[in-house]
Amino acid sequence: MYEGNPADLRMVKLISADAVLDEAIHKCQVFKYDMEEDFIYLELKENDLTTISLDAKYRCYIATRNELLCCTGVVKERFHSEDGNMLVFRIENGFYTISDGDGIEKNM
Repeated sequence: MYEGNPADLRMVKLISADAVLDEAIHKCQVFKYDMEEDFIYLELKENDLTTISLDAKYRCYIATRNELLCCTGVVKERFHSEDGNMLVFRIENGFYTISDGDGIEKNM
């Protein structure tokens, strides 16, 4: 459904008390979207997987041809595979469509 689309990952909240908020935008590409389990498999376009914390909430922005989608969640796994550096992102409250001037609209 969103496979192949570019995605940006940005940390929005720390879960661990001793972690440091990372304000960087991490470039990714959607590898696979599992609608039933609410998981997005992302290929991280950076070399260092450890820049992505497993103890933080992230906002994921996915750009499609027609819209910019946003969701919030956590990275459940990070690993290297033959397909690249992979992240398993668990979506928490569905997708929102970001519109130009109207703020954020829930995408049903």
